[in-house]
Amino acid sequence: MSAHRRDFLNLVAGSVVAAVAAPAVHAQTTDRNKIRAVAFDGFPIIDPRPVFAKVEEMFPGKGAELSNAWRTRQFEYTWLRTLTGRYADFWTVTRDALVFAAKLVKLDLDASKRDRLMDAYLYLKGYADSAAALRAM
Repeated sequence: MSAHRRDFLNLVAGSVVAAVAAPAVHAQTTDRNKIRAVAFDGFPIIDPRPVFAKVEEMFPGKGAELSNAWRTRQFEYTWLRTLTGRYADFWTVTRDALVFAAKLVKLDLDASKRDRLMDAYLYLKGYADSAAALRAM
């Protein structure tokens, strides 16, 4: 596991432990203050590298450029839509980002290629160490 991922998982674990333990410290905690769920962003847990490998397979020599532009636009579009109150789900943001990124790097992305790249997101698996780290929390 890389140092950055290990640090991130340690921070998340520490936050979860602190959040779960905090109510025990305060005797006046009510039911409505109890933690019922913990949410995680998918990218630290789910390995997106197969998507980017598919990009390189479909656009040899241009995969890294397209992947970097695509990933950057995913985050930018999410932030912009959130800030402007125009929520769009992951699938929509990711598709829009891919279309823009392909135009940016001047690649011919027809509907078939777009759909094949998008479908790669449907088969992602977690990083090898994610399950153990989540269980430890």
